Amino acid sequence: MIETLEWPELSSDPEKYLEALEKKEAELNQELYKLRQVARQMRQLLKVKDTLAGWRDAGIPEQRQPEARPTDAEGTDTATPQAPTRKMRILALLGQDPHRHWKVSDVAHALDEVPKTKSVRVAMDELARAGSLTKLPNAFYQFVQ
Repeated sequence: MIETLEWPELSSDPEKYLEALEKKEAELNQELYKLRQVARQMRQLLKVKDTLAGWRDAGIPEQRQPEARPTDAEGTDTATPQAPTRKMRILALLGQDPHRHWKVSDVAHALDEVPKTKSVRVAMDELARAGSLTKLPNAFYQFVQ
């Protein structure tokens, strides 16, 4: 449409053409939305197809079984205590200096989890939603006393 218009014609009544262009843009956006939806479904279909091909070649994997915990003669649990979770470690770290404002990268570095910075951020966001931390402007976090 725009390619066939001459400048004098276009400039003589811009409101008319602007309305037509906006209508065309809305139509194209709708088509683009539909295309994205189909492409997303095709990607999911390819993942399922790959999974099924792997199962065909190697068989369906067995269901995971929970690990049996060793018990002593009295039947009490003798398994070693679990390591603290990431959230527990974050709270312990930030609780050492409750007035300090922390960046996610600083926390990840202090916990030696730099390769998992995104996971640290997710944990800190969850702690903020739970009320254990305060999320401050500019992505700073602070321990809630």
